[in-house]
This record gives sequence, C-alpha cells and structure tokens, in this order.
Amino acid sequence: MYSTRGPMMSGRTLAKALTTTVVALAVIGSITAWILSDNGYLPGDAMVRAWSAAKDRPTDGHANGTWVVGDVAVRSRFDAVTGFGLVDGQNGKELWEYVPPGRAQICGSARHADASVLLVAYGEEGGETSEPAPQGKGCATVLALDVKDGRELWAAQRKVATGRFGQGSQFLDAGGDIAVVAHDHRDARLARTKDDHTSLRALDLRTGKPRWTADMPDECGTHKVSVGKEQVFAVLECGGGDTDDVGVGSTDGAELMMAAFDRETGALNWNVPMDDRRPLNLSATVVIESTDPLVLAVGRSTNLDTGTHFSFGKDGRPRPGIEFDGDYGKIAAADASQTAIVGERMYALAGFWQKGQRHRLVAFDLTTGEEVWKVTLDDPAAALSARGDRITVLGEWSTQSSSISYLFEHDADNGEELDERHFRDDVPGPISVFYEHGGRIIVAGWGGGHTFTAFERW
Repeated sequence: MYSTRGPMMSGRTLAKALTTTVVALAVIGSITAWILSDNGYLPGDAMVRAWSAAKDRPTDGHANGTWVVGDVAVRSRFDAVTGFGLVDGQNGKELWEYVPPGRAQICGSARHADASVLLVAYGEEGGETSEPAPQGKGCATVLALDVKDGRELWAAQRKVATGRFGQGSQFLDAGGDIAVVAHDHRDARLARTKDDHTSLRALDLRTGKPRWTADMPDECGTHKVSVGKEQVFAVLECGGGDTDDVGVGSTDGAELMMAAFDRETGALNWNVPMDDRRPLNLSATVVIESTDPLVLAVGRSTNLDTGTHFSFGKDGRPRPGIEFDGDYGKIAAADASQTAIVGERMYALAGFWQKGQRHRLVAFDLTTGEEVWKVTLDDPAAALSARGDRITVLGEWSTQSSSISYLFEHDADNGEELDERHFRDDVPGPISVFYEHGGRIIVAGWGGGHTFTAFERW
C-alpha cells in the first residue's frame, strides 16, 4: 500500500528551519529595538519631554539672554524680564513678568546673583551726543527683583557717559551678598583727562545699601565687571591720547587691562595687562567666562572668531593661554554653550570638517594650558554643560542636520562615554544654551519658540 501522507521532515531539516526562524526573529528584534532606541522608546535609553513653557514672542534681537537662578528660569529681553517656575507642580509656568516703565528698555543683567535676588538694569536710549548722557537717558537704573515673585526690592541710579546702550557692555554683576555696579563719569568723547572719573560701587544685594566704592587706576575706565567668591574682577580700558583741536578724545595707545578688587573692602589687589606679550587695544573682544578661576575668552578684533582663552591665578599671575584653534579643531568661543569650566579644567567642543561639521570633546588643564584628553564624537554636537564629574553633550542627528537627537554623558576625568540617550520628542531649536536642574535638562530656545523646555531621563 502507498501512504497518502507527504514525506516526513527529518530532524536535521527541522532544526535548520527553526534556526533560520530564530535568526530571522533575532534580526527583526534587533532592528525593532534599534528603531525604538533611536526614537527614544526604550526605558533606560530615552529622554522624554517633561514640560514646555509658553512660546516666546518674536524678538528683534535685543535680548539679554536666559539663565537659571535657584528654582526659577529667567528670560531677559529688551521689553521685559520673565520668571518661570522649575519645581514640580510649576512645570515652566510663568510666575511673574517685569516690564520697564514708559519707553525704557532692559539693557543689562547680572546672572551670578544668589538664589533669591535678580539684578537687571533699564534705561532709555538716546542719540549720539558729545556730552555725558542727559538725565533719564542711557542704561542708568539698576533694579533688584525678588526671584520668586518679581517684586521690586530696591532701585539705584548709576552714572553713565553716553545715552547709547553699547553692545557687549557688562557693567553690573552680583555674587553672594553683594551687587557691583560700574559708574562712568567720563566725558562721552572718550577724552582721558585728570577730571575724568570712573568707579565700582558695591551694594548689599538684598537692601541696596552701599557697601564700598573703589576708584579705578589712573586713566582707566571699566569695560566689564564680574564678581567672584573672593575678588571682584574688572576689565579696564586704560590710557589713550589727549583731546584734539575740536575736543574729541583719542583711543590711540589705549589698552585693555585686568584688575581685581577685594570683595569685602573694594581695595585694589592687582592690575595687570590682559596679555603680557603684546597690548590689546580697545577693538578686542573680551568675555569673562569664569571667575573662580578667572578665565577670559579674548578675540583680537570685534568678534571671537580667532583668539585665546586666558587664565589668571588668584594673585594675577598669567597662565599659559589656550588658543581657539589647534590640532583639536576650532572652539566657537562666541557661543557660551561650547565651553564649560569646573575647577582647574576647561571643557570645550572643538569643531572640524570631515564630510560635514563634526566635533571633538576636549579637556584642558588651566594651570598649564595643556590638553588633558580629547575624544572624537560620533555625532556633531550642539552644546555642552559640566557638573561634578560628568560632562553632558547634546548631539545632533547627522552632519547634514542640526536637529538635536542625542544626549551623551562623559567622564570628566578621562572623557570615557558613560551614557547615551535618545530624545523621543523634538528639541526646539536652534537652542541658545541648556541647563541641568533637579535631574532634568532645561533647554532655552531663541525668541519666537518655546522659552524653556524640560526633558527627563526615562
């Protein structure tokens, strides 16, 4: 008799078929897991949006930036200063908004105040004048606000030389329990005469009560000021020529200097050239990136396209510089989100071109100016921050896209990658900077988008 059943499958054939099926399922599973991971849908591998603050109004570019003070994120614009709550339950809610009176504009801010006081300045911009700013013109009013509710704590007037606000001027700062404000009594024509006078004045941060007044060295005026833990630092404009036949002052021979004052008394501790190798004239661009230790980003022209990071010891002794350009790539010093300083280390994103824009993460020793370590990142980087023993980097999707898709964490000691996470939700861009607060990443966008967006690990 003949059997009506088909041929029996051998054990070897069955095992081969099962193996093929298992391999196929494993491949499908791996692809699925990769897709889920790359899109932020795997626990322990993702960054998810916790909340978004309301969208900002479009801006015409006159913005003073964003920062975090205690549990409040602050947005400062020319037309208003706004506080947003960061703690659970507030979730980016607008807590308060301060609008300057009349036609006045916000024209200055101090980002280093303590967790309870916010320091800003406002004024009305006037036209070009040959005399000191008239009453009510210029960036002349300093205002202290309570961070929690925006309530005005005190106001003080400062002497200003012109009715023009001046781009990049950093004439006030705060730290600990003091606010420091630069006063400029000089003639608006920049003449350097014996009658010219500039000073730094310290006030109690909570009450506005005067603490001390520090005169500047001879023929020097304040350019920027920043408050450290032990000293108050000022970039000074010193020297210059006499007035000409029509009474207009000359800046020929003027040089940028660096000075430090005792934060308790205002006494001058030291005053040194910005660069001990060659003078820096007033066209140079200087950004105070850190006060403890003192680190400056210095460009020898009106921008920070090329230049050097200078560092100083507590006694004013200059340390070896760190160039913006090197074997590591190019540091975009004009972008505050490209560098971070913790202790005696500076961490930087250095860009280079290789089938598109790419980046290296580099650590420098500020005491020697030497490179400690560097790692080439798999993806282009948008921004970094440093906290404790970790460096956090926001990574872009590819060399052809600026969309932020990844978060990387690196060991601050040796650059080893410790964690990689993927954003499930779009990160509003372009971003200006980001902060770490309460385990969350707080991303600040440019005007017109979401003011702040918080992401948390999932």
